[in-house]
Amino acid sequence: MAIVSLKRFWIAVSKENEEKLVSLLKDYSLVHWEDLSPEESSLDSEFSVIINKLEEIIKLLFKIFPEKRGFLEGFFGGRPEISKEELEKLRKEVNWEDLYKKAKNIERSLILLEEKEKFLQTLYEETLYWEDLDESLDFSRNLKRFLFYSGSFLKENFEKFKEESREILDRGWIKYWEKEKQIKCIFIVLKEDKDKIENLLQKYKFEFHRIPYLRGKPSENIERIKKYFEKLRKELEETLESAKELYDKKHNLLAWYDYFYIKSQEKNFKNFSFDSKYFVVYSGWIPTKIKEKFVNELKEKLGDFVWEEREPLPEEEPPVLLENPKIFKPFEFLTKLYGLPPYRALDPTPFTAPFYLLFFGICVGDFGYGLLLLLFSLWIKKKFKPEGSAKELMDLLSVLSIPSIIVGIITWSFFGNQIFLGPDGKFLGVLPIINPSVDLIKALSIALLIGIVSQFYALILRFISSWKKRDYESALFDALLWIIFLGSILFYVYSRFQNISSLGLIRYLLVLSLIGLILTQGREYKGIVRIIVGLISIYGILGGYGITSFIGDILSYSRLFALNLVSSIFGFVITQLSEMVGNIPFLGWILFSIIWIAGQLLNFILSVLGAFVHSTRLQFLEIFGRFYSSGGRNFKTFKIDGKYFKLKESR
Repeated sequence: MAIVSLKRFWIAVSKENEEKLVSLLKDYSLVHWEDLSPEESSLDSEFSVIINKLEEIIKLLFKIFPEKRGFLEGFFGGRPEISKEELEKLRKEVNWEDLYKKAKNIERSLILLEEKEKFLQTLYEETLYWEDLDESLDFSRNLKRFLFYSGSFLKENFEKFKEESREILDRGWIKYWEKEKQIKCIFIVLKEDKDKIENLLQKYKFEFHRIPYLRGKPSENIERIKKYFEKLRKELEETLESAKELYDKKHNLLAWYDYFYIKSQEKNFKNFSFDSKYFVVYSGWIPTKIKEKFVNELKEKLGDFVWEEREPLPEEEPPVLLENPKIFKPFEFLTKLYGLPPYRALDPTPFTAPFYLLFFGICVGDFGYGLLLLLFSLWIKKKFKPEGSAKELMDLLSVLSIPSIIVGIITWSFFGNQIFLGPDGKFLGVLPIINPSVDLIKALSIALLIGIVSQFYALILRFISSWKKRDYESALFDALLWIIFLGSILFYVYSRFQNISSLGLIRYLLVLSLIGLILTQGREYKGIVRIIVGLISIYGILGGYGITSFIGDILSYSRLFALNLVSSIFGFVITQLSEMVGNIPFLGWILFSIIWIAGQLLNFILSVLGAFVHSTRLQFLEIFGRFYSSGGRNFKTFKIDGKYFKLKESR
């Protein structure tokens, strides 16, 4: 349980053996490959062209037939699993080039239909505006001596316009009529009156409306356009029917996409190599414990090759691969969330997982909610088969449900209620072992005690981590001295309350550790400044730690008790509210069920979210912040897999 020990290796083979080597290496999923190519890697153009074409078809189909995914499926849904044989079968059932041509035809038809529909819609609206005009619309608008205008005035503006433009209109012609508080009009004026009439049109807010150039009256054209719309609708239905036939082959297209996607990955694997005229070299990092097996496999399947290996150099920063027991494995999600440790540092996962279990368990602290969390996480994993981080989160929640159930039993909390308690406040004379809603001081004391223990634990981890990195000054001055100093203070205070008189050794430890801290906390400074900085650091204003930091961090743990209490009270209030409506005739049980189920679900979600956020905060700030520094790079394996399907066969 630690960061996996790695070796750097190089494999060199002749150019003739390259394909054989690549076919062996591409499936080896426990190797982190380093890019030796002097040029930047790029996707293979041969496959990328085909992949782009298939992506076009897939995007078109999803645009026409959008797939609705629920919130949970959208968040947790993984790719469907498929074997290589099933992928091949789907691929061979269709010819992707034929489907691509069909898709492009459908796309062109849809674009054309869309443009036609827009044009017809505009023409329809323009014609409909002049529906009352009992004239054929194919009259000439381009006159030699006159200008043509068509549009409308507000009724109150029209009379004033007519009065002011009387002389101009007398030399021209006008036709107008009233429709819905508007005066629609068509008129012509002499070109020499253009400036005058347009000033008046602007003054009286004339709205221009084009009269479409069509044969026949507006009413006749409206009926004609409606028939065109019907024709367009039928053409669209036929096109969508063709698209539906294409959509029915969606899985075949996805299989073709993944086929070329995998081919592209295989070909691009060669980009990792250093390529010369006669030989090719690959390099990477491999776990030390499987190195022999890997080399033996190469010998067996490859025969002639050159192998070179060595330990990581001090100036190198190898990738980080975590390896923890099954019970701690889900907690790697939190470590990755904070940031991977450097290769030579301490993996905090197994050391901090027990505290996180305790934090989360206390925050939720309810048998019902814990059981619900377990069932929910198991259902999500079975139903949606999540991958990557989503799967890691569900694995973590499954584990975290166990302490929630245990704390729920200890406090005898079931959906915020403590059922079947006797007159003595106990169930079977034992449970609850502790009742947070009654034993407030006791529950708060336990939370603060957990805080004290976790702070000393974090300082011990800091000592180990610094010692492992050979930073002996930090181990002794920033960890050991603080452990002795804070431990002495706590024991001194405890002794005073317990009337313990023999405190000689504690006093010496307290004084010596205090002097040690004053002399070392400002060690990057010289002279009197070093002493001043050391004194200030004791308080906690400067430096990484201090008495105020210690007290503040411990008080932060009171949130464990607070969240547990709030969750219990909220659950209890929901039950009380639902019972208040339970006695209403006929509808009582229905209202009771709705309020109770909806309220408890809300409390469950809030409790789990609150527990996750606050437990993570405690872990990241109050524990990780004391000893852990991230900065490692992820151990990335080269794994051949599809984009839309998850291949079942993998090593």
